Amino acid sequence: MWGIIAILGLILFLICIPSFVYALKRKKKGGIAVYAIMAGISYCILLFGGLEAISEYQAAKAEETKIAAVVAEEDPGGASADDMVVKVAEEAQPADSATASDTAIPDETAKQSAEKKADLDARTDEAGDNPNRPDEIISDEIPDEVEPAGKGPSLPEQLTASGGIGDTLSVLGEEYGYNAGDENHASFKRGALTADLHPPTKRAYQIEYGYVGDVGGALNAISDMIPADSVQLDMGVGKDKVMISYRSEMLSQAIQEGDFVASFNVTKVGKDKLASYINISLGSFTRTKESVE
Repeated sequence: MWGIIAILGLILFLICIPSFVYALKRKKKGGIAVYAIMAGISYCILLFGGLEAISEYQAAKAEETKIAAVVAEEDPGGASADDMVVKVAEEAQPADSATASDTAIPDETAKQSAEKKADLDARTDEAGDNPNRPDEIISDEIPDEVEPAGKGPSLPEQLTASGGIGDTLSVLGEEYGYNAGDENHASFKRGALTADLHPPTKRAYQIEYGYVGDVGGALNAISDMIPADSVQLDMGVGKDKVMISYRSEMLSQAIQEGDFVASFNVTKVGKDKLASYINISLGSFTRTKESVE
């Protein structure tokens, strides 16, 4: 963003300088003053935007270095792709209800997830060879049309960081732009993101996002599209799909159902794994006996 502003400032500055020189040669006092002011303003925009862009870039690189260091420290001997899925998911899961007002992901969440790591690692190792995968019991049914218990002033219209499940139609419009659908089935970004909405409250109870990218990016996208107080309940890792179940008290107040599942497909591309098609829906999932064992 700041890089674009800096480029615009540079373009304006390059336009103003020749105009200023021309006005100076022609001795046009009014033109000299105007172009001098415009050149000064464009230079300030260029300087400020450039400094902010550099700071933004350095912050992003520092965050990438931090994540790489944490992964290397936890797994110095090298980990499989599915192990990385579980580790990144544990780092990306939302804070518990005690820190619902903080949209950043705290270190405390990772500590709480560490207690389940051994069990998740065992299930992940078996996922590649075991044909039995988690059985989906995700509900696509619209909740009963009843007045929500949490319709009071304490429940905000936006429950997520960037627009997602539990948010109102107006919030989704502000986050994603023009709605090409209607009040019950919204469509944004030329159909790349769709939302089914609960009629009485106009809040989303299902989100579908045509995401394509790495697994870490998919998990970060999910964390931005679920309520801030969401607590991870379970995870299922199959050959080509990752499913994570959550519970949110704010979502329960908004549309009378607090349990939901976030999932995405995983495709192996060479030695890497490509994530695609994020779905966030009300419901839960269970595993078969064989896959658990």
